[in-house]
Amino acid sequence: MGKKNDNQTNMTPWQQANQHVGQDPVTKQKRHFLKAYQRHNLKKMSPLILLALLIIAVMGFFISPYSRVSSVRITGNEIVSIKQIKHYSPIKKGTPLISVWGKTEKMAAELKKRSQRMQSVEIKLLHFNQVTIKVAEYPTIGYLYGNGGYQPILKSGVIIKDKVLNPRAGFPILKKFHNAKRLRRTVQQYRRIDPPVRASIGTISYSPTKSNPDRVFLHMHDGNRVYASIDSFGDKMDYYPSINSKLKVKSIINLEVGAYSYPITKK
Repeated sequence: MGKKNDNQTNMTPWQQANQHVGQDPVTKQKRHFLKAYQRHNLKKMSPLILLALLIIAVMGFFISPYSRVSSVRITGNEIVSIKQIKHYSPIKKGTPLISVWGKTEKMAAELKKRSQRMQSVEIKLLHFNQVTIKVAEYPTIGYLYGNGGYQPILKSGVIIKDKVLNPRAGFPILKKFHNAKRLRRTVQQYRRIDPPVRASIGTISYSPTKSNPDRVFLHMHDGNRVYASIDSFGDKMDYYPSINSKLKVKSIINLEVGAYSYPITKK
């Protein structure tokens, strides 16, 4: 008993007052209620805590480099330069991804409109923040000669305004066309000719007569000469290989009305 009294004597008044708190049933009940109340509040606040953490994570993402386009890669172009495509492209290195997600098709359509040479444009996101721009161009099928230069004629029928001084070999050259409507009709017909036959044409010149103001003259690479009408030579030239195979000398082939040929004389 003496030792117990000595221990109590050494205890502070606060310790003595709380010595038997854990043994009090009422106190235990209060502590249990307090813990239950805290758990209830934690469950109630957990959605707000998660929301706050989510907002912090999103804000952290948008200020990080991963939230922007890290690189732009261009493929498929031949005539249109990479520099031009990058200049016209609505997506550049550093563009926020939020302005790209779900909008690639619309951006591709906008980019396609910037050049008459572009037949199709496809924009894709790779590896989360890397952009690839795949371009397909309309091929050149001929040239329009005028004022010392050559304007490329595309497969789409569009004639490029920018001239080149040296046209690529293997493509026919259109000459003496000064009327825009007549030229457009000629190009429409020319596009109907099979590619192998097109490749055998050297030049197509506007060569009207009183009886046929729509006559064209085709000088072939094999030395033959063809006269035809604008509105029909696109279909009739498909017969040229068959006609040429029956010729024994260089000849003039007339496709204006029907089809007949005769040898080229010195006169």
